[in-house]
Amino acid sequence: MSQAYTRRDFLNVSWKLSAGAVLPAALASCGGGTGTPETFVEPPRLLASNGVLDYTLRMAYADLNLRGQRVHLRTYNAMVPAPTLQVRAGETLRIRVVNDLPPNPSSVEPVEHLRYMNSANLHTHGLHVAPGLVGENLYGDYVIDSAESAVQPGQSRQHEYAIVDDHPAGTSWYHPHLHGATAVQVASGMAGAIVVTGPLDDVPEIAAARDRVMMFQAPIFDAKGELESFSQVANPGAEPPFLINGVRRPTLVLRPGQVERWRLVNASIANYLHLALEGHDLHLIALDSCPRSQPKTFSANAAEGLVLAPGNRADILVQAGAPGRYVLRTKAYDMGFPAPLAEDVLAEIVVEGEPIAMALPKAPLPVPDALAPIRDEELAAHGGLRRNIVLRSVFNNSGAPLDTPPAVDALDLPPGELDQWQYQTGATFMADTAFTMGAGGSAASVTPAMPQRLAPFQSHRAIRQTVALNSVEEWTVYNMNAVQHPFHIHINPFEVVKINGVPVEPFWSDTIGLPRGGTPEAPTSVTFRTRFSDFSGVFVMHCHILAHEDMGMMQIVEVV
Repeated sequence: MSQAYTRRDFLNVSWKLSAGAVLPAALASCGGGTGTPETFVEPPRLLASNGVLDYTLRMAYADLNLRGQRVHLRTYNAMVPAPTLQVRAGETLRIRVVNDLPPNPSSVEPVEHLRYMNSANLHTHGLHVAPGLVGENLYGDYVIDSAESAVQPGQSRQHEYAIVDDHPAGTSWYHPHLHGATAVQVASGMAGAIVVTGPLDDVPEIAAARDRVMMFQAPIFDAKGELESFSQVANPGAEPPFLINGVRRPTLVLRPGQVERWRLVNASIANYLHLALEGHDLHLIALDSCPRSQPKTFSANAAEGLVLAPGNRADILVQAGAPGRYVLRTKAYDMGFPAPLAEDVLAEIVVEGEPIAMALPKAPLPVPDALAPIRDEELAAHGGLRRNIVLRSVFNNSGAPLDTPPAVDALDLPPGELDQWQYQTGATFMADTAFTMGAGGSAASVTPAMPQRLAPFQSHRAIRQTVALNSVEEWTVYNMNAVQHPFHIHINPFEVVKINGVPVEPFWSDTIGLPRGGTPEAPTSVTFRTRFSDFSGVFVMHCHILAHEDMGMMQIVEVV
């Protein structure tokens, strides 16, 4: 059965949907001062009860107000964003996905896998959990669905995630991940935060800080408030502005000296954030659910702010300064294509009231052993295996678009170009493009200007990277395009050691923007090391510009 929900409908039943405790949104978002009212809205935060958080995500259309317009969009539980799910390392997260969307409509989309916008699955982006089936009809972070095997309208699926005892503390998020439907569903606002707590949260100065979740989303919809075509996300025209927890430019109120922890999630489908807070430093204590022993400070006056690619998360500490009004902005940022992103004001920070004596924590902060640096000796002890991965959009240079895309298996191996081929989506700059992910040689010295294989995910010749359980490898991911493709891998984080072949101070992440400005002859690159620990199974890696992912810029990884 399908139906449209309103936010009020959901709030009336929300207390019945979870067996866990709930931190009410009204309590979580009360202002820190006594004068200026806050317009910042915190999503409801659900907590585990007796070690288990059991929750139902109901997919349905909802009628909401976003950016001052009435919209009719696909949602989780009639909310944008969906509730925050919080567990501690060692606890269990159970999510039941119920699909109350209507049947998939008859579609004019010319590519078969783009026609299932009302089918779905679920990805827990950032969790180090089992990727496959974990019991009879019980799913972990399983996203290797065909369109036919996904959760169809009228169906449901039960997920269970056992959070390992030493899981890093930090911020992750959840969203749909069915190939071909991901961009439309996430652009509708189907996403919520996941918080995993641990030793980092027990540091006294961090425990004393007010904790806020900030979901940065840029919903896409037409003049009627609807999103019903892939071409809308492939080529949205003017960039949709960011909302924070569904609100445009909210106001936050702090007292002078007050320290807050902000959990930032870039849940947009394409745009980078380049963050700076007027008059205040940003202290990064975790990136992509990976705590840092030494916080990294982004000065308010520095030219370079905190950059978050689509899919990135950052846990930051902010200490309020002198009384006044300040703005949180995303500064201009050049992704390389099609045009630099303009500066935008995201929120207003009001500092007022009586000063409060609070302190920032002193380093080192606790970091789990799973995020210990991967030294040369450890890599060598595991065989020193290196791989090259290639992201490349290949353009049709035939001079005229093709009306019908040929079979995807026509995308074959270089050095022959993938010429006279396209996805005809009606999108201006994607209509003549094949989005691919390839594999180069396994030797570190190989430059994959002509990779051994280059194919889109939906091809029957799609590439599968097979790795051994508990192995340690070094991968270099190459970008052969001008645009800054954000690379993301599921299940296991990675330690970045080089950018464009130059060593950097290592840091852990699971999503990173590949440097812009690449070409087939001179690709840009990121080199990382990773441990494939704890879990065997099949998962994916892909570009986190989600229209690129849906168009084929994705590969399978299998741990055996």
